[in-house]
Amino acid sequence: MASAAATPPVPKPSTSHRLNINVGVLGHIDSGKTALARALSTVGSTAAFDRAPQSRARGITLDLGFSCLCTELPPHLGTEPGELQLTLVDCPGHASLIRTIIGGAQIIDLMMLVIDVTKGMQTQSAECLVIGQIACQKMIVVLNKIDLIPESKRQAAVEKMSKKMQKTLENTRFHGCPIVATAAKPGGPEAPETVTPIGVSELIEVLKSEAYLPTRDPSGSFLMAVDHCFSIKGQGTVMTGTILSGCVSNGDNVEIPALKLCDDYSVIGRSLFKKETNIQIFVGLKVKLSTGEEGLIEGGFGQSGKFKIRIPDGVRPETKALLTATSKKKPKAGKGDTGKEDESSKVDSVQPVHITLLFKRYVFDAQKKMIQS
Repeated sequence: MASAAATPPVPKPSTSHRLNINVGVLGHIDSGKTALARALSTVGSTAAFDRAPQSRARGITLDLGFSCLCTELPPHLGTEPGELQLTLVDCPGHASLIRTIIGGAQIIDLMMLVIDVTKGMQTQSAECLVIGQIACQKMIVVLNKIDLIPESKRQAAVEKMSKKMQKTLENTRFHGCPIVATAAKPGGPEAPETVTPIGVSELIEVLKSEAYLPTRDPSGSFLMAVDHCFSIKGQGTVMTGTILSGCVSNGDNVEIPALKLCDDYSVIGRSLFKKETNIQIFVGLKVKLSTGEEGLIEGGFGQSGKFKIRIPDGVRPETKALLTATSKKKPKAGKGDTGKEDESSKVDSVQPVHITLLFKRYVFDAQKKMIQS
């Protein structure tokens, strides 16, 4: 009698899903925000951990850095198998980069306010607290750099600073928020990479407990705020950002509309800054065109080196004519094509519009501010 072979069970499709929560890392300059993001993260993304050359040269965060931590989904967020992805948005701490900080705060769901435990609340700590009250619902206070306190006095110092922070937050929406003590990089920046952080595992547990289901609206038109725009050799231009409405899937075609960047009251400048320059530092400074108009720098376009100038009194018609003439591409002239050669020489003869930016940087100013008279 022939025996029938047993039919193997058909595997069920995986029901595992991933929940993403954006966690802002904010605080005063040199409080250890980037070191904390590095200690927490399992994946580093665009501009993470101060990869930009100018950030390394100055030793401070100049742009938003993105990295993430993946862990199991906590029970209060669902009983189905899943993964919690905490996307860390590392924000600058310098006073002159407040616009970049605000840009990062607009996309976060949960905020970590990083405090140097040896200094307590500082100027930008208070500013970040104000921004956090507007931008997000929950906050965790991280008392960083506890390794700078002798171990015999550490517990008492952490408790004292925790009480000060609770008193500071008493009249805010974050009253009673969790406070965690850490040392993201014991020994400081020069310490070896093998050094073990202190308190990071406890902080991860607090992040999991404070995580919640943020409101996401998949309906409506697809709208994405561009956080970064850069080029990769051989690939082209890459944009990363945060989806504000609608949704997108792998394989979908996304149309990027062309914007009219030059109107009667603004022009686009180039070649004044290097591509790696953080143009946000120069926002608000006065410039003068060689045609006589005066304006203000409004902002840049990613790492392209281009920037927008606002002309309050309007761009003169003759200036617009010059800008239009200089923006024309040179036609390629073939052999014997004298007409094209003449047209090309006419374009070359047009004088470009130059931009002048004058400022003073005081050598002994600790904040290295740029001041115009």
